Amino acid sequence: MIHPTPRLRFAPSPTGPLHLGGARTAMYNWALARSLGGTFVLRIEDTDRARSTDESLAIILEGLAWLGIDWDEGPDYDTGARKNGGGDHGPYFQMQRLDRYREAAERLLASGHAYRCYCSAERIEAVREQQKAEKSAFLGYDGHCRDLSDAQRAAFEAEGVVPNIRFRMPADEAVVVHDLIRGQVEVNTRQLDDWVMVRPDGVPLYNFACVIDDVDMKITHVVRGEEHFLNGIKQRLVFQALGHECPEYAHIPLILNQKGGKLSKRDPGVMSVLEYRDQGYPEEAVFNYIALLGWGFSGERDVFTRDEMVQAFKVENVGKAGAKFDLEKLLWMCGDYLRRMTPEQCLERARPWLEKSLPDGAFDVHAAWLRNAVACYQERVALFGEFAERIGWLLTDPTPDEAAQKNLQKHADAKTWLRGYADVLEALPLPASYPAARGAADTEVLLPIQKDAVEAQSAHATPQAVERATRAFAEQHGIKFGHFVHPVRAALTGTDKGPGLFDVVFLLGKQACVRRLRAAAGG
Repeated sequence: MIHPTPRLRFAPSPTGPLHLGGARTAMYNWALARSLGGTFVLRIEDTDRARSTDESLAIILEGLAWLGIDWDEGPDYDTGARKNGGGDHGPYFQMQRLDRYREAAERLLASGHAYRCYCSAERIEAVREQQKAEKSAFLGYDGHCRDLSDAQRAAFEAEGVVPNIRFRMPADEAVVVHDLIRGQVEVNTRQLDDWVMVRPDGVPLYNFACVIDDVDMKITHVVRGEEHFLNGIKQRLVFQALGHECPEYAHIPLILNQKGGKLSKRDPGVMSVLEYRDQGYPEEAVFNYIALLGWGFSGERDVFTRDEMVQAFKVENVGKAGAKFDLEKLLWMCGDYLRRMTPEQCLERARPWLEKSLPDGAFDVHAAWLRNAVACYQERVALFGEFAERIGWLLTDPTPDEAAQKNLQKHADAKTWLRGYADVLEALPLPASYPAARGAADTEVLLPIQKDAVEAQSAHATPQAVERATRAFAEQHGIKFGHFVHPVRAALTGTDKGPGLFDVVFLLGKQACVRRLRAAAGG
């Protein structure tokens, strides 16, 4: 079926943060709306009054914005605003639509498609327990109030019992559904009970409210998780009872963990969308990876832009089987995106984390030097949040880790090498004004001057000049260069990993290098 004006929606409940499953649902609806040239609606299902909060709403909106998912109708873009941001089909908050639900419920009561149920919670629980004890094939409401007489209803009303409103399911009807992903599926209504549409307090439940919302907002396609498939059967019958056409449904498979079970927040690497942001995951990579959890861009590549996804997205191409969440692939994709950036772009994106490690104003003053420090690690990290920790040895004299300790002790002559190499560096024509990183006795962080400025000042003050002097020293003393590098790196960085040795020396500067080498050599 082709709709002249496709309209899709994402309808989160503001009861917690935006997680992977919700983000994927939003993304697929957004991409399909954009690919069809339609409208994407953001609707807030806030009828769970005990758990819905403005804070959760703000987090959801912020998470969508971070992923680059924008909406044409719905709440204001201003985080957490409980008002409509545009569109002619609102309100877009369910708790602002109670009069509309009440009106629709009365229509269904009048047409006989719904009825009032006066059963207590205790009775319903007792029926359920009896069904379990009898190992009944049917578990659900037994229809006790389905055909009450006027006198019986009046008696309950006289006792002050406030009823639920239940939908009257057809007793034995085959409902045929064409799902855009699953294909043709038939479900018999014998499997489903008369479900509650409206609670005694007048607040609607999900299956009823979302139908009324979809009718009023003229939704043409609904893309959501496969756990809602049977809900789709219930909702289709409500559409029919109200005399409206049902949207086209597409139920996407579950996201699975590495063992093939349903993904849980307890699985490694599973976080809310904003937790990925706060740890420094590139948003493009997170968007890209989530999009691939059930859908494929092409057989030739997995990395693509949002615009490319919109151009290629077809909901019929979403797989029927669950997709496994793979943290290693996500991190690989993050690293791939980082490596595609220029050092300047990478530095600016890492700025929020780097600034926490620097004195006020130091980021701007030493941006060129920081750019070079970041460039040394761009091939080695996956997250923007990793840079601050990785370059920590540049800012503060490090405590050697276990691997560095072993490298300092591996050769009996290592301390002699370090003292001699300190003398070599002290004699090199590195600028005398080159300040050292913070030592034990210093009170503030002093960053080296910008590498670009150093190269402009002296043709000798380059990593190449450092390399020539270093290799000459090792050769003069008959030291295998591979043996020499390890204790020097340990003394300068406190670890056995990192950039090339000559970049390390250059970025640290003369004073810090000399001090650290002599300290590691015992003075």
